Amino acid sequence: MIEKIEQYIDKCIAAGDIYGASFSVITPQGINQYYHGVQGNGEFAVGLDASMIYDLASVTKVVGTTTRIFQLLSDHTIRLDDSVARFLPGFAHSQLTIKQLLLHTSGLPSDIENLSGMNREDLITAVYDAKLQQAPGEKVVYSDLGYIILGWIIRTVDGSLARSVQDHILYPLAMTNTGYNLNRPKIRFVPTEFDPRRGQIQGQVHDYKAFLLNGESGHAGLFSTLTDLTVFVEMMLNFGEYQGKRVLDENVFDWLGEHDVEGRTLGWERRQGKHQYLHTGYTGPAIAFDLDRQLGLVVLTNRVYPTSDNQVWNQDRQHVFDLFFEE
Repeated sequence: MIEKIEQYIDKCIAAGDIYGASFSVITPQGINQYYHGVQGNGEFAVGLDASMIYDLASVTKVVGTTTRIFQLLSDHTIRLDDSVARFLPGFAHSQLTIKQLLLHTSGLPSDIENLSGMNREDLITAVYDAKLQQAPGEKVVYSDLGYIILGWIIRTVDGSLARSVQDHILYPLAMTNTGYNLNRPKIRFVPTEFDPRRGQIQGQVHDYKAFLLNGESGHAGLFSTLTDLTVFVEMMLNFGEYQGKRVLDENVFDWLGEHDVEGRTLGWERRQGKHQYLHTGYTGPAIAFDLDRQLGLVVLTNRVYPTSDNQVWNQDRQHVFDLFFEE
């Protein structure tokens, strides 16, 4: 399986689907880490190595937001059936619950329209006043808005989303090169898209909603390295514990197994009703784990460099998951 994944990623790089990828496969026998290809072209034709930092995009949703929400559920600070209105009194749809936000069944739209002309206050107003596209609980529509709101709920409870994720997830796991608005040498950040307004985006969040929210949101904004994310997956494979530290209660993994709505569980995508979970991000990253077989996968790449028009990797990535989950 590992050899097949490595060969396939090399093929994707050779075909020009991506410039490079940092990836790891975790098995009961150990951890295998690989750094293939380069950051990009021209000045970015820099070979990848363990120091490279990637924009996680929507992988933020599971590594940061979902994990912290699980912790707050476990210590009974919040409940799955709590309404958004308990934490955000001005929100238009007071009946929506934390569970619906986690399952993407809230009825909220997937994104905000006409985003390019907005400032921070415009965006916040648009999220608060967003019209439901269908009745809550009716069907799954993957929504950034739901996770922006979950981030605001964490901020209401803990005072700061960034500090909350740092103190309760990243610090216990010693994920020292992960966080929002990381202050590191620019060359270590794998560049994402060249934007006509923002120029070459490197070390600044790619997602424009997260950018408007000062780089700190429940749906996007985290940066990380392959080593740090591999630690996170190790913790998930060990049912919430890492090197003697308990980050998640074991009951969390029962919750993941109990929910399956159109291929989604709480926060994560769920594969074929098995204890197999995955998530992806717009900029190219992929994260997955199989609790039964004790296998983990992290793939970090910058598929939007130099332009997000190149979408071939989105299909390639699904094939990588197929190889990983293959019995």
